[in-house]
Amino acid sequence: MMMKMSISKKRIAFSLKRLARFLSIFAHNPKGVIGVGIFVFFAFMAVAAPLLTPYDPVRDKFLSGSYGAPGWLKSIPSALGGRPGAPENMGIKNNSDFTNSTSGWNCTEAPYVSIAHAPDVGASSLGSLSTNFQRDEVDTTYGNASVTIFKNFTFPYSGKPRKFIAYISLLANGTTEPEQERFYNKTTKSVETRWVDILDVKVTVFVYLQRSSDGKIYNIWPYQPQEMQGMKLNVFSENKIPQPATIYKVTGAWIKSNVYIPDSDVLRYPGIENVILEIFPPENLPGDYTLGVNLTFQDIENPMKPVQTTIYVDDFYILFQGTVWGIMGTDHYGSDLWSQLVYGSRISLYVGLLSSVLSVLLGLIIGLAAGYLGKVVDELLMRFSDMLLVLPTLPLLIVLIAVLGPKIENLIILIGILGWMGFARTVRSQVLSIRERPFVEAAKAVGAGNIHVIYRHILPNVMSLVYVTLATSVPGAIVAEASLSFLGFYDPNRMSWGRMLYEVQANGAFRCWWWVIPPGLCIAALAIAFILVGFALDDVFNPKLRMRR
Repeated sequence: MMMKMSISKKRIAFSLKRLARFLSIFAHNPKGVIGVGIFVFFAFMAVAAPLLTPYDPVRDKFLSGSYGAPGWLKSIPSALGGRPGAPENMGIKNNSDFTNSTSGWNCTEAPYVSIAHAPDVGASSLGSLSTNFQRDEVDTTYGNASVTIFKNFTFPYSGKPRKFIAYISLLANGTTEPEQERFYNKTTKSVETRWVDILDVKVTVFVYLQRSSDGKIYNIWPYQPQEMQGMKLNVFSENKIPQPATIYKVTGAWIKSNVYIPDSDVLRYPGIENVILEIFPPENLPGDYTLGVNLTFQDIENPMKPVQTTIYVDDFYILFQGTVWGIMGTDHYGSDLWSQLVYGSRISLYVGLLSSVLSVLLGLIIGLAAGYLGKVVDELLMRFSDMLLVLPTLPLLIVLIAVLGPKIENLIILIGILGWMGFARTVRSQVLSIRERPFVEAAKAVGAGNIHVIYRHILPNVMSLVYVTLATSVPGAIVAEASLSFLGFYDPNRMSWGRMLYEVQANGAFRCWWWVIPPGLCIAALAIAFILVGFALDDVFNPKLRMRR
């Protein structure tokens, strides 16, 4: 027992000594040090991705304007390709208490309309603004009464925003009159009628932006220009007045809660090609603006009873999306490109390492079997290898991925299965030489079986080939994944560097160099890192080669 423990300790000490010797030689190889350094950098990027960026590279969209440039370009003069004065994301929000003097919001007054903070009613726990119209008299109506809730703000940038989105939450309540309504039943596919509660005092609503420099008002919801009597708003063209949205039902739920009203990219007005440029002309920037919502209570019906309508307003704000964002800007969906680059390192390392391990393992097993067993086994395995070698790899991968689906795991398996042939032939040639050496013959003479000879005598003599091939085959797998992703065969739930380049090509964003260059450089750098490590391992395991170089 003591002898076995002593032998075990000696083996461990010998292994540690060999490892120290290997590391010492490898550390003096510049190529190996550089390759390992690059690999460690990308490995850290892959592991620490959640710490380096808070955004999901696939799911988090519309973080900023589409095709946004990196934020640091604002610090570079325009003569050098910079974007000084470019707008960043900006929001004008309320704190639910519009009546608070410190909130910056203002409310106009109107007869018969009271405005107050409603702390117990709101889309959030902070309450909302209550606008209440009430008539206690009978045999009369008060007509229209309008109030406006607005906030003045400064747009501080010299460049126009990429887009803007407005939000508002509304809740209607009050006295009602039952009325029949016709509606289309999708289940029965027929027009039916039902009884609904209609507000005695209907309310029209519109949201607007007003430019302070010339007082021009731009209606942003609802935004279809139509003729309307009794309102004087200058909206894009003369005699084109917006029709406000009408609230006439008691729904018991918040209306338009957290729904954009509307996205400036989809605004369409007669004679206006660029809504953003119309509202934010360069000569007026930086400039002062007003965000407001107008509520008009229409007391024109039901004069024979007292009436009352309350509209609660909450979550009223506007978000301006800029043209610069973060470290690397944004793609066509407004997603963070830095997040895509960081998480793309995971896919490249995942695909490169696993597929290389699979292909080297298959090549090692088949090469050992063919070289050592020979005869029929050798002939069958090598002819099968020749058959796979003549197949065009990339077209075959495209066909198989299209059939099996573009999951990353499918790609790893296919690259591994289609990448072992060259290594198997190399191993076979080495085994044919090793099996004829005296120590193998001696092992057979003392009764060692085939598995023992292969495992104890032949495999250790080809392990240097395994290490070198493992390192040098990773770049091919990385480039194969990038090539398939660039051609559109990517996993829709994962982001890779190849997919980033595909998105550039698909959207014609070749001028966005901050989107094109980084993923290409990362693919090249990671591939070069493994090639350098492979050369370094070759130097370490082949002293004669190391001396010649």
